[in-house]
Amino acid sequence: MPVPPFLKQPLPMYVVAEQYWDLKAYPTQYVFSLLALISDDRLERDKCRELSSAEGQEEWLTYCRRPKRTILEVLHDFHKSASKLTIEVLFELFSTIKPRSFSIASSCLPSQGRNIELLVAVVKYQTKIKKHRLGLGSNWLKSLNIGDKVYGWIKKGVFRFPAANIPLILVGPGTGLAPFRNLIQERVALNIADKHILHLFFGCRYRDGDYHCRDELEAWERDRNVTLYCAFSRDQENKIYVQHKIAENREQLHNLIINQGAYVFISGNSKNMPKNVRDTFVEDVLKSVDNADGFMQSMINTGRFQTETW
Repeated sequence: MPVPPFLKQPLPMYVVAEQYWDLKAYPTQYVFSLLALISDDRLERDKCRELSSAEGQEEWLTYCRRPKRTILEVLHDFHKSASKLTIEVLFELFSTIKPRSFSIASSCLPSQGRNIELLVAVVKYQTKIKKHRLGLGSNWLKSLNIGDKVYGWIKKGVFRFPAANIPLILVGPGTGLAPFRNLIQERVALNIADKHILHLFFGCRYRDGDYHCRDELEAWERDRNVTLYCAFSRDQENKIYVQHKIAENREQLHNLIINQGAYVFISGNSKNMPKNVRDTFVEDVLKSVDNADGFMQSMINTGRFQTETW
């Protein structure tokens, strides 16, 4: 592979480790195959071979992926093998820090193009092995001071919104709210936001804990700019998610889609939410439609059902 521009100059190893390598990455099976090649310790070498093999995939998942064990923790566990690392192997072993993408959460109209706002959840949790984890990008952003410079670039967005008179069903739990806040802000600034057109489903754990942009969303609802549906999953014994709110309002959403040609947009975490939401539309909202699965596929093919997940 070509040498990145960043490395086309003499650099101390600590600079490479600090600014180029992702030291919090979770090791792939390829990492263990490399360690097996350089190891002089029979026990560690055999274990690395096992973890890098097709037959050892389940054990690799149990040891690395499920407890989210980082590459540095793996090197600590296999310290005898790690003592044989060379510069060449290090550059094979460590992956590079990947760029982080965030949806712009603000319209350019209120600030006349001077400001860009992001909606970022600071990642902080504890693994099954009782290790604290901090998200690399989110905690770096959190550490910045007013006046610090951040370098980035703007990519073309995924969503393609229809004309302003076509109803939109917007499903954006958590930071998935970002692109929809952008859209609603713009329509409010243009004085074309309408509760009969904009239907926003937002979800988070606690109303008083992680309800992003609460004052703004509730003000839009009071001003009849948007119809707001909120799901707070942990505020009651039985968890309530956005798909439950969609099922609750199935008749209204059915009318919007079938009789008014509404578009559906989903933004947020890609783990389970998008599939759960899609299934709810098929099984509840479109239940009375002949061949609901086929109807949903037609919506996807024509751009009436769009997703942006990460």
